[in-house]
Amino acid sequence: MLWVVAFAAVFLGFITLVLSGSEDLALSVIPWMFGGLGVVGFLLGLVLLTDFRGSAQAYADMTKRYKPFGVDYSRSLFSRPGLLRFFGAAYMLIGVWFVVVSTFFAADAAG
Repeated sequence: MLWVVAFAAVFLGFITLVLSGSEDLALSVIPWMFGGLGVVGFLLGLVLLTDFRGSAQAYADMTKRYKPFGVDYSRSLFSRPGLLRFFGAAYMLIGVWFVVVSTFFAADAAG
């Protein structure tokens, strides 16, 4: 569900930027886009890090079973729940960084 929210945030933000035609509106939308993506990234990372409702295990199992274009990823690094939890922590840090950068954008746009 969080992936849908992330896609919607990017899609709506991009459409707003393209259709606005105004630089002032674009400068006011960009910090909200970055901040929203950062919050969603933080939450997705938190879900993986805590293995909420078995999410890290489910991703690992999916990686083991799914064979895109016939390639077997069952022995890859992403088929291990522990490593996926580590990447969840990294995703949380990236989410926090997006929120921090969005405040820099907002402060720069304000003056």
